[in-house]
Amino acid sequence: MPDRVLRTAIAVVPFVGLVGTIVMTVIDALSPGGDLGRDLLENSVLWMIGVQGWMTGCGHMFFGEPIADSIGWPSKTPWQWEVGLASLATGVLGVIASGFDDEFTLATIIAFSVFYLGAAVGHVREMVTRRNFKPGNAGPIFFFDVLVPVYLIVLYTVVT
Repeated sequence: MPDRVLRTAIAVVPFVGLVGTIVMTVIDALSPGGDLGRDLLENSVLWMIGVQGWMTGCGHMFFGEPIADSIGWPSKTPWQWEVGLASLATGVLGVIASGFDDEFTLATIIAFSVFYLGAAVGHVREMVTRRNFKPGNAGPIFFFDVLVPVYLIVLYTVVT
């Protein structure tokens, strides 16, 4: 039973940032003084980079075996700890970004984008060279790795 719960959690995590962003942006935008564009940017950075970064970071560091299996990569190797720390680092930036200026937010988006677009390249390489189409390699997380950085860069450009 715990294995099934963990595997379900792994499948759901890519959507936490999106749901959190939508819910909080609606609440913020409907509040007095709400600014839809600014609220969307701040919530996107908080939830899609921050909260999700903490979740994926902790997942890779502490629940490595099922995550490695979902990606189609070997478990019990140092890559999981390193990817976990990188995710956690971007997560920390995403959480604290709202306390700083727009330039800090931009730096956070750039760091996140380099990491996630680079991860997407790795996933494509796995799909092409090893025919690895496991859900953790070619499923929702792949699209997250590509679309969210582009979305955040465009959103930042429009809002600021």
